[in-house]
Amino acid sequence: MVDFSITPLGVICHLQTFGILSARRMHPLVRVEEIEGPYGRFAIGERAIQRLWAAHEVRGPLLTLTGTPIEVLNPGDWNRSGGPDFLGAELKIDGQRRRGDVEIHLRWDDWNAHGHQRNPNFNGVILHAVLLPGAKPIQTAQQQEPQTIILLPYLPRDLEDLAEEDALLDLRGRAGDVARRVLHLEPNIAQGLRRRAIQRFEAKAQHAQTRINTRGWEQACHELCLEALGLGGNRAPMSELAQTYKPSEMILLGTDKLYLEKTGRWRLRGLRPAGHPHRRLSQYLELLRRRPQWHEAVRTWSETPAEIALNEHRRALIDQILAQVIPDGRTDTLCINALLPLTHHPQNSQLEKWLNWPPGNFPEDLHEARLRLGLVGASRNWEIQGILDILRRTAGQAVPPPA
Repeated sequence: MVDFSITPLGVICHLQTFGILSARRMHPLVRVEEIEGPYGRFAIGERAIQRLWAAHEVRGPLLTLTGTPIEVLNPGDWNRSGGPDFLGAELKIDGQRRRGDVEIHLRWDDWNAHGHQRNPNFNGVILHAVLLPGAKPIQTAQQQEPQTIILLPYLPRDLEDLAEEDALLDLRGRAGDVARRVLHLEPNIAQGLRRRAIQRFEAKAQHAQTRINTRGWEQACHELCLEALGLGGNRAPMSELAQTYKPSEMILLGTDKLYLEKTGRWRLRGLRPAGHPHRRLSQYLELLRRRPQWHEAVRTWSETPAEIALNEHRRALIDQILAQVIPDGRTDTLCINALLPLTHHPQNSQLEKWLNWPPGNFPEDLHEARLRLGLVGASRNWEIQGILDILRRTAGQAVPPPA
C-alpha cells in the first residue's frame, strides 16, 4: 500500500498538512471531482491529470498498490478518441521494461463505471493511474490485472494550481465564454464577484492563521512567501524547500544548491524567463540578505492607518519593505496570497485592502472578460478573484449558451 507519510509536503492535497477533507463526485460523464482545499472548493477534471502525465511530469519511482516500483520512461501518445488515455507507454515495472497502454482516472471505480472491464480495447492497459486514495485492483476483459498506482503522493505540482491552470487553458482565447460563465452564475455581477472574493479571502486568512499558530510568525511568512513566488506551477517544490530550510540556512546553501535539490520537480515548460524558479529563489535570497527582518517590517507596515492611499501603501511595501527585489506584479501576487492574509486579524482587518489591491499577473483573457462584463477602469483584485472562483468551480462543465 502507498505510505501517505511520504507525500510531498508542498502538494496542496497532502492529507495532513493541508487538510483536504472531502471530494464530491460530479456527473460521471463529466469526469470531474469537486475537492475541498484549504481555500475552499475547486473542481478538477481528468484532463488536468492527463496533461500532467503527457508532459512527463510524473516519472517516479512510483509504488503500486502491491508495492511494485514503477518508473515512467515514456508516457505514451495521448489518445483523444476512444480507448485508453495513453497508447504505447514505456514503463519500467519492477526493473523490467514493458510497453503498453495507460488509463487515468480520478477514482479507481471509474474503471468499472465506464465499462472498461468488458471492453477489449482496454486489454493492452498495463497501468491504471488513479488520482485519489482508496484504489483497488481492476481487471481487463481478458481477466488480466494491470498495476494500479495512486498519483496524489507523487504529483510534482500543486493540485489546486494545476486545476486552475487547466481551467484557464481550456478557456484560452475565449473571453466571451468566461463572461457567459460569470453571467450564468452571477446576474448581479459586482455583488456576486465581490461576495465570492470575500469568501476566498476569509479562507486564505484562516489558512494563514493556522500556519502562524502551528509554525510561528517568521516561519509562516517564510513558507507562504515562497509558495506565492512559486505560483504558476512551482508552489509544491517551493513549499518543500521552505519547510526543509530556515531562511538563514537557505542563504548559506545558495540559489544553485537549492534549485538543484528539486531537479525533476520544477515545472519549466511554458514559463517566461522572469518566472523561472531559479530566478524566484534568487530574488527571495536577495531579500533575505538585504532585509533579514522583512517579516517584522511587514507586520508594522500592515498597521498603516486606513486613510493612507492604497497606492502609497503599496509603494511603501515594494520600495522599502521588499527593497525592490521582487517585481511589482509578483509583489502584488505575494501580497494577495500571503502578506495581507497573514496580517489580517479582527483588530487590523486587511479585507478592504485585499479586495481593491491590484490583482497582479493574470491572463489577458480575464482582463478582456471583465471588460465584456462591464467592469471598467483599473482591475481590482475582487473582480479577478471572483471570476477565478467561478472558473475553479465549473471546470469541465459546458459553457452556458449566449443569453
